[in-house]
Amino acid sequence: MTTTMSLSSQIKSIYPSLTKAEKKVADYILKHLDILNTKTLSQMSKTVHVGEATIMRFIYKLGYENLAQFKVAIIQENLINDKSEEDNESAEGYAKFVYKLLKDTIRANAKEDIEKVAKLIETASHVYFFGNGTSGYSAQVAAYRFFRAGVSCEGITDVHMMTMKSALVKKDELVIAFSQSGDNSDMIHAAKFVKKNQCPIVTITGRTHSFLSKLGDVSLFHAPLSLTDKSYYGGTLGIIIQEFILELIFKIYSQRNLEKVDEIQRVTTLSTDLFHKTLYNDTEKTKDED
Repeated sequence: MTTTMSLSSQIKSIYPSLTKAEKKVADYILKHLDILNTKTLSQMSKTVHVGEATIMRFIYKLGYENLAQFKVAIIQENLINDKSEEDNESAEGYAKFVYKLLKDTIRANAKEDIEKVAKLIETASHVYFFGNGTSGYSAQVAAYRFFRAGVSCEGITDVHMMTMKSALVKKDELVIAFSQSGDNSDMIHAAKFVKKNQCPIVTITGRTHSFLSKLGDVSLFHAPLSLTDKSYYGGTLGIIIQEFILELIFKIYSQRNLEKVDEIQRVTTLSTDLFHKTLYNDTEKTKDED
C-alpha cells in the first residue's frame, strides 16, 4: 500500500535502507523532480548510470505498483512545490515548511494506530517514554504531558537507566520509544529487552524501514528529517514533529478519559497556583520586613 506522505518525504524515509545504486536514483530524483515527469525509464537509466531494473526496484520500495503511478506522485509533488515557492528563510515560509511536515506526519499514520496507542496507555499499569539525544526531550515532555493526565509514567533519557528499566519491564506495562533515525543502537538494545519481557512497545521514528520500527507492536512515523537538511540544525524541528504525534495520541486518550483528565488537570493546576501564591506572599512579607 502506497504511503500518502509527499514523495520527497517518502524517499527520505526509506533512504538509509537503500542500496548504493538505489541511493543514486534517490539523489537524482530529489534534485530533478521538476523535470522528471518528462523522462522515460530508459532516459533515467542512462542519466543515472544504473539499470532500469534498479529504478523499478526503487519505485517498488516506495510502495508504487508501476511507473505510471510513480509519475502521478511526481506531478502531485511538483504542484505542492509550485505553491511553496516562498523563501523558507522568512518566518511565513518556514511555517509553511513545518506545516507540510506535520501534514505528512498525519498522512503517514492510520488513525486506528493512533487509537491503539491511546488504548495501550489507558490499560498499562505504568508507561516508560524512552529517548536520548534530541529524542530525549520528546520523551521528557511526553512523560510530563501524560503525568498531568493521571497516567503513571516516567521519561527515561539516560542510556544505562534505559537498559536497566527495559530488563525489568512487566507484561502489563508499556514502553514508547522515540528515535529520529530508528537506528539508534542504544534504543534498539533496550527495545530487544522489552520484547524479551513480552512488554508492549510503541515506536515513533522518522524511518519506515528502520530496525527500531520493526520491533514495535505499533509503529508510528513522523516526516523524516536529514541531518544535512538546512532546516534541521540542532534538531528542534524534529522535536516539534515528534511532539505533534504525541499530541495526536493525547487528544484521543483525553477524549476517552475526559472526566479523569479534567480532574487531574484541575488538581495539578490548583497545586501549582497555590505554590506561586505562597511564594509571592513570602516574598512580599520579606520585603515588608526589610
